[in-house]
Amino acid sequence: MTHAIEMALRLFSPKGALHEPAAGRQFNALGRNEFIGALQVAAKNNPQGLQFLMADHLGDEQALASLLTHFSATLDSDEAGGMAMAILLRRPLPEQLDHLVLCHPHYDKERRRAAVVMEKAKRAHRSGNDHEYQRLLAERNEILSLANDHCVAEMMQSGRCPHCNGTGIRPRKGDGCPKCHGTGRVVPHVELVSRRFGQEMRQAVERAVDEVIHQASDLAKVMGRQVREMRAD
Repeated sequence: MTHAIEMALRLFSPKGALHEPAAGRQFNALGRNEFIGALQVAAKNNPQGLQFLMADHLGDEQALASLLTHFSATLDSDEAGGMAMAILLRRPLPEQLDHLVLCHPHYDKERRRAAVVMEKAKRAHRSGNDHEYQRLLAERNEILSLANDHCVAEMMQSGRCPHCNGTGIRPRKGDGCPKCHGTGRVVPHVELVSRRFGQEMRQAVERAVDEVIHQASDLAKVMGRQVREMRAD
């Protein structure tokens, strides 16, 4: 991401408080209105590119909704649109979640805690205490359910690979994580699209995702050119 794009996005960030940081003023003497003006010019022919950057870097809800609407309309399928969104933002596809949750360190910790509770439940069952058995069984199921929900929410928000906890390196061996190829991010399994919809839809999804990525690249180039021209004036 170019410096100009980074500065513009910071204007929309809650932490940026909609004002240009001091470092930005020292760097190029451009203010909030100039950056937003340059961004608007760049976004005119690259609307999805801007939405992608807002969604990816700021988690902007409106941008996420707009992208999902765009993909669903382009692919004529809400489900395929959701898959395209996951691939674009490097998030797991729904079919990947069950396996990824089992690999998540938080789930592993909670699974061991649930196993201890389950052993207590078994002992209560063997002793004929059905009430205690049912209570402990419900506690064990709740532990696993909450852990599952936590891990799904965390992965969908952060996109971190649960195998290496987002580091890109396997903890024990110290080499590159084979699951995320050292990126630290979940790798969406694009082949799941063809399993669900066929090869033609997979190609359509890949084209739609590539188009948004190209728009983001073009947006950065136009934005950078606009900022350079304003600085030269």
